[in-house]
Amino acid sequence: MSDILSFKDKVVVITGSGGGLGKAYALEYAKRGAKVVINDLGGTLKGSGHDAKAADLVVKEIKDLGGIAVANYDSVTDNASNIIKTAVDNFGRIDILINNAGILRDVSIAKMTLQEFQSVIDVHLNGAYKITKAAWPYMREQKFGRIINTCSPAGLFGNFGQANYSAAKLGLVGFAETLAKEGYKYNIFVNSIAPLARSRMTENVLPAHILKQLGPEKIVPLVLYLTHQDTKVTHSIFELAAGFYGQIRWERSSGQIFNPEDSKFFTPEAILNKWSDIIDYKDKSFNKTQHPLQLSDYNDLIGKAKILPKENDQGSIKINSLKGKVVIITGAGGGLGKSHATWFAQYGAKIVINDIKDPQVIVNEINSKFGNHTAISDTHNIITESQQIIENAMKNFGRIDILINNAGILRDRSFVKMTDSEWESVLQVHLLATFTMTKAVWPIFTQQKNGFIINTTSTSGIYGNFGQANYAAAKAAILGFSKTLAVEGFKRGIKVNIIAPHAETAMTKTIFGEKELKNHFEPSQVSPLVVLLASDELQSHVKSKDGVTGQLFEVGGGWCGQTRWERSSGYVALSSEVTPEMIKENWSEITKFSNGKSIHPQSTNESSMAILQRVQRAIATQGSSSSSSTSGKNDVSFNEPGGFTYKDKDCILYNLGLGAKSNELQYVYENDSKFQVLPTYAVIPYMQSTMTLDMESLVDNFNYAMLLHGEQYFKLGSTKLPTKGQLKTVAKPLQVVGKGDKAAIIVGGFETYDVKTKKLFAYNEGTFFIRGAKVPSSKQVMNKRAPFATQNFKAPTTTTPDFETDVSTDKDQAALYRLSGDFNPLHIDPVVAKSVRFPKPILHGLCTMGIAGKALYEKYGPYDEMKVRFTNVMFPGNKLKVRAWKNGNIVVFQAVDLDRDVVVLDNCALKLIDKAKL
Repeated sequence: MSDILSFKDKVVVITGSGGGLGKAYALEYAKRGAKVVINDLGGTLKGSGHDAKAADLVVKEIKDLGGIAVANYDSVTDNASNIIKTAVDNFGRIDILINNAGILRDVSIAKMTLQEFQSVIDVHLNGAYKITKAAWPYMREQKFGRIINTCSPAGLFGNFGQANYSAAKLGLVGFAETLAKEGYKYNIFVNSIAPLARSRMTENVLPAHILKQLGPEKIVPLVLYLTHQDTKVTHSIFELAAGFYGQIRWERSSGQIFNPEDSKFFTPEAILNKWSDIIDYKDKSFNKTQHPLQLSDYNDLIGKAKILPKENDQGSIKINSLKGKVVIITGAGGGLGKSHATWFAQYGAKIVINDIKDPQVIVNEINSKFGNHTAISDTHNIITESQQIIENAMKNFGRIDILINNAGILRDRSFVKMTDSEWESVLQVHLLATFTMTKAVWPIFTQQKNGFIINTTSTSGIYGNFGQANYAAAKAAILGFSKTLAVEGFKRGIKVNIIAPHAETAMTKTIFGEKELKNHFEPSQVSPLVVLLASDELQSHVKSKDGVTGQLFEVGGGWCGQTRWERSSGYVALSSEVTPEMIKENWSEITKFSNGKSIHPQSTNESSMAILQRVQRAIATQGSSSSSSTSGKNDVSFNEPGGFTYKDKDCILYNLGLGAKSNELQYVYENDSKFQVLPTYAVIPYMQSTMTLDMESLVDNFNYAMLLHGEQYFKLGSTKLPTKGQLKTVAKPLQVVGKGDKAAIIVGGFETYDVKTKKLFAYNEGTFFIRGAKVPSSKQVMNKRAPFATQNFKAPTTTTPDFETDVSTDKDQAALYRLSGDFNPLHIDPVVAKSVRFPKPILHGLCTMGIAGKALYEKYGPYDEMKVRFTNVMFPGNKLKVRAWKNGNIVVFQAVDLDRDVVVLDNCALKLIDKAKL
């Protein structure tokens, strides 16, 4: 074990530390010798009220343990400087600042008020700015400081009903990245964490079974390690939950270059023709896939682009969908906005050119070129008069189809010199205006079930930039806001994407270097991508069911690339008590991206589920899986990977899960002379061991949230399964193949043996589809499979079934079946089910298989092989029709959910046991 990380005499300020995460931080810092300022307003989650009791109780608890702490009751929004003054007055300095305070105002964008948006921004983002601004001079002067900004998965990926929260939380990341760059030479290190922890803010949102794994004590160790004086980590982001610790970083595609010199050939069509190259993350001769801390080398890229043939290939698809569409563009009186307007007009759109300065000159220019009434001017204030802009568009054109939020200002200054006015004005024009314009147009897009929003972020927002703390925060916040808009707009036909442009405009000219000015990064080199993102042709061209939405693109100088998140495989601490020392010892695992196990989560649910699955896999690999039996002094604990112990009551529980009744004594009474477990129980021990297959190492870009169980095969080791035993399953990959860039297929072989007799209990083959995963040639596996598992058993369409039966499932059946070991919340928790677009929890696929298997067992007798394909889901309480066709000792069968009239099991068959063997 490493030496204990001490914080003796370090002064720590923690906002919102009257409970939850903040309190957990405070207690641990105090235990390790820090002097702690407990700041808490004592308000509700919605920010109302004031009660000093919360902070006082934490201070008392620390003092009772022999620690040092003082309370502060100031609001981060109204008197943040006094919080730092409390630290300096009582302890003489400020070393560590944890920006933890927060409130929620969860509501859909359609119903969100300006006050609900602004209040969340004020507490999370503006509050962090104000208190950090107060602490910064002390940290600079003493040449030491550690700052943690608290982000959230909702900020990284977006989350329904949290547009305000998503904006604030990703804004904190952009803010932190800029602080990291400005503070580096002063030994001020700044990082961001995105925890999924149990707290007042999460306990009303997350299901109970997940909350059990999400104690705030699992978050504390990473924060303490990052803020220790010996830790030299900065400008980094970490996701953590339930003992998982991983780094998340930006990954930028190599993209595609086009010769930008002739606008007749650098067009939306040319970009569409190379779309697959733009979103391709493979290295190319002109550029590599990168994990950057700053913008691309545009000087290099434009140089390479200009030596390409001027006539870029236009492909076969012409952009025609914009004819007659109505586009609102803010800040369109010059620069990028003017260029966008001209390009949209060229493609037949009608344009509302909004700018605070009368853009009539631009309007006249466009109308003279493309026809009268192509464009109109609008000088309304985008923050306070957004509704009038919408009304102007509707009055003149009768509809609105596209919103381009482009307006912006710069107020660049180092953080130590930045004024509150400079901070606030930049956030107002960029972030608040993006909200007000989106809010105003949203009802129209919702009513017409169609609309495009393109929001403008910046590489400063993505990566941070010296002297642009305000701009970086605002632009990162726009990105987080847009991610949630894409989630909320999906079912309404509203597509939302984000661009980070690189172009010389009046706003950026002052910060461009001599070489950039010489290379002429024209706004017209950005606009073709914007036009394409607003077209129906792009959505039709992309085969993804989600289309192109919620995505981030960097563009300029004839280069277009996509940017996404990449998360390391991370480290899982299974110990009930995790320490900063454990984090230090396993740091290389936390930050490891080179083992082929990193993932690219695209949603909050996908990210969170992948973390929880990663934790579960670690538990399984360690060997904590055992029987569902937990009582009785003679129970066997078989604590190693693949171990499984079961007895009579587990067999009864399984049989009941398949619908066995109390009068079927052979299934429910252990003393019955014919007591037995149904043959499909063969799958239960193996399912407890699937984690040992280590799918993460078998394919690239593996994500448990993208895994589907496609087919199942088993063969019994004997004619009748024993009703108790101690088993071990050995897993190995049989086949690992790719389906292009869309998915990977893993077929695992699982041999389950009785530990005492060494006899085969059952052999299973499971086929799993992992969407979004890839299989490089070096990882392909093609081993021999069981012949019965690979046969095609198509249900006859012209022959009457030999046997049909309807089985009524119980609405509580999934709740009972899960007790046999499959505790996936998808089968019990309505919140989880709805998060993956099911109206309610679904029945386990293997339960559906077992119900059909029971009916066929009772009709035809014992069988020792079965193969099924899962083609749709079954809901508990629905009626299942089983159809069967017997040919010799082979029974082909199919199962249908009668309530929904869908086939749920297909390409199925079983092999009957020869009576001579019985």
